Amino acid sequence: MQHERQTAAPGQAPGAAAGEGDVRLWRGLSGKLLVLTAAFVMIAEVLIFVPSVANFRNVWLQSHLDTAEAASIVFLDTADPMLSEMAQRQLLRATGSLAVVIREGPTSRMMASDNMPGPVDATIDLTRMDPVGAIASALSMIVSPQMHTYRVFGRMKSRDGEIELVQTDANIRAALLIYSRNVLLLSLAISLITATLVFLALYVMIVRPIRRISGNMTAFSREPDNSALILTPSRRADEIGVAERRLAAFEQDLGQTLRQRRHLADLGLAVSKINHDLRNILASAQLFTDRISRLPDPTVQRVAPKLIRAINRAIDYTHSVLAYGRAVEAPPERRRLALSALVEDVHDLLGEEAETHLLWVNEVPVEMEIEADPEQLLRVLLNLARNSAQAFARRPAGRDGAPADDNRVTVSATRLGAKVQLRVGDNGPGMSEAAREGLFRAFGGSTRPGGTGLGLAIAAELVRAHGGRIALESTSPQGTVFLIELPQPAD
Repeated sequence: MQHERQTAAPGQAPGAAAGEGDVRLWRGLSGKLLVLTAAFVMIAEVLIFVPSVANFRNVWLQSHLDTAEAASIVFLDTADPMLSEMAQRQLLRATGSLAVVIREGPTSRMMASDNMPGPVDATIDLTRMDPVGAIASALSMIVSPQMHTYRVFGRMKSRDGEIELVQTDANIRAALLIYSRNVLLLSLAISLITATLVFLALYVMIVRPIRRISGNMTAFSREPDNSALILTPSRRADEIGVAERRLAAFEQDLGQTLRQRRHLADLGLAVSKINHDLRNILASAQLFTDRISRLPDPTVQRVAPKLIRAINRAIDYTHSVLAYGRAVEAPPERRRLALSALVEDVHDLLGEEAETHLLWVNEVPVEMEIEADPEQLLRVLLNLARNSAQAFARRPAGRDGAPADDNRVTVSATRLGAKVQLRVGDNGPGMSEAAREGLFRAFGGSTRPGGTGLGLAIAAELVRAHGGRIALESTSPQGTVFLIELPQPAD
């Protein structure tokens, strides 16, 4: 078979039939199928054998009754009540009996008899033998270790009467044993032939394709990026063919996905290196800009603040890219914390970088305590609040050219059973339809031109790490509200 050679077939790796994909015949599906098929055929043969033994027993007894009737019918109309001694011996020898009796109405006639060995142990009536009784009687004759005497009778075929034989079970037991042996040998031969044919058919139709599929899966799992290992499906139109085509499509998609991820990983590494160097350059530029901003030149004083804000924004971008580029966030280190104090820390950090004046409203109850990672939760709230501050920066200024003084960010919290709901809202201009479509997706949910959307993506990842969820509760020209739900242990 091709899948067992050292040179693999198309769509199968070298060595796919070895190691994990190599299953010995008697331990694999093939051996089990062969054994089960033979066993089921044998069971079927046994179910046929048991009633056939009972039928053979009845036929054997009936043939002896017919022989006795044929030998006795000539003498029934004679005046002699019994046959001659020689005729009796011949009749008894022909029928293997101890006695032959014929009954016609109330008259009984002993046709032949020998020395009776004793009382009769059983009576067999062939005129009304039920199947279960016949099977039980036949099996008892085979397995019984002692010899018994029985009486069997049935209706005559040539006259209106009954014929009766008295026999020992030695002869019929020998005949039953020979018959059973022959039937069992024949059944065994039939079962082996049938099992072999069924096995070969199922092996070709099912087992061999499954072994090919499993071997391919084993090889592909070792090298999923090797396109040469993608299964080549056959032209079968049945379930096996469907499975092969689905597996081939899955392996092709998986291989392409893994190659794309490898390219993205390489790209991410390159971006991280470039981003690191860029951050250092921006830090130096920030120092030089601070020095320039101290010059008394009016032009410098007018341009320097804008330049400083642009550099600060670029530095923030580099921080966001590096933070999102981590393989995984560290698991939350939960501890009990005062939520209102944490919200004030967010306010202090945001005040240092906000481009416009913010009215910070902390509606979290002072006494509320929750269990969460304080650093990660601070990052979540800071990212949401920073988005609000950036939205205010894009809103038109007041009449005197100064930023509007009603820019408000509100943070509130309520406890509902085994969870805490936090809301971060603002009265900004709301979010566009495009921003809502890519919300919480890196590089897809930015709320401002040139933004990366990493803040919301990082916030969503941190909230999910806590077992909670984050969602956009509402947005309109009157403001935006984000909802955070964090599970809490039972008090």
